[in-house]
Amino acid sequence: MRKKSLQKSTEKIAWDDLRTVLAVVRGGSLSAAARELQLQHSTVFRRIDEIERRLGARLFERDRGAYLPNSHAEALAEAGREMEGVVLEAERRVLGADTRLSGVIRIATSELLGSFLLPEVLHAFLEAHPDIEVEVDVANRNVDLSRREADLALRATQAPPERMVGRQLATIRYAVYLQARRYGALTAEPTLAQLPWLGFDEHVAHLSVARWFADSFPDVTPRLRFDSMMTMLRAAGAGAGAAVLPIFAASQEPCLLRVSLPIPDQSMPIWLLSHPDARGNARVRALAEHLAERIPLRLEALLSGGACSARPLPCGSAKSPPKPKRAAQRSTRINRIAS
Repeated sequence: MRKKSLQKSTEKIAWDDLRTVLAVVRGGSLSAAARELQLQHSTVFRRIDEIERRLGARLFERDRGAYLPNSHAEALAEAGREMEGVVLEAERRVLGADTRLSGVIRIATSELLGSFLLPEVLHAFLEAHPDIEVEVDVANRNVDLSRREADLALRATQAPPERMVGRQLATIRYAVYLQARRYGALTAEPTLAQLPWLGFDEHVAHLSVARWFADSFPDVTPRLRFDSMMTMLRAAGAGAGAAVLPIFAASQEPCLLRVSLPIPDQSMPIWLLSHPDARGNARVRALAEHLAERIPLRLEALLSGGACSARPLPCGSAKSPPKPKRAAQRSTRINRIAS
């Protein structure tokens, strides 16, 4: 009887149980776990309740919607992490050996790149590969390529993660933009410092262009500040003020006028990243090669196009902050996709 009871006990924990506990531990709540597992909130609740009932032990302390794991939940979550790693490694190996130019590719990127750079480039790719579908994740979050949250990531960053395979495709340049109608209403030609400015809030104050603005115009205090470049672009287009914006995006907004030359020494590299195990996948490699070829051409065309003032406003004593040395050193050590 004792042997039979032990056998019955070891059958109580299944992979789905471990996945569910791990998701709740990671997210800290049933809602976060439901999003990760792509399940209903009520389903996750029933699963946790059933697991605790079968084990005869409480796993989480409930506190105002938060689920706080105890030592039992942590032990199950650790087992889940180990099993998840094995499963994901097997999936990546199978994915990497897929030679078909068909199926779904998921690419993660930012809202700006996804809105103003990728649509035209992806349209050409899909026309050339009718059996491939592309999903674009513009959640502005750092996806985990090792967990197969995406097949590729297109990121504007000075410091790409070293564990990923990638290549720098191009660089983003910045300039000052103002609504064309508002610029036309100016009765005199001001300096940039005299414009009504939109600014960066504290959450993005570390960005190079934000530091450039703070160093160049120390006496300017924008009354309207943003943590999103996309929102700042929309506000500038609506006439709320002048803003430092990526040229590739702002040049596609017909209501905006570029009122400065491209800002010297202000650029952001665009990296295409993937997991090493995905390099052998035919459809992923095909898209990677297409993006590497087309994105630099698209950015070059956008840099030279778009509405520009014939007389850029003087920048006064504007200067550029020193480049972040640590980020530059890290980016040079990343593995590169074979061409």
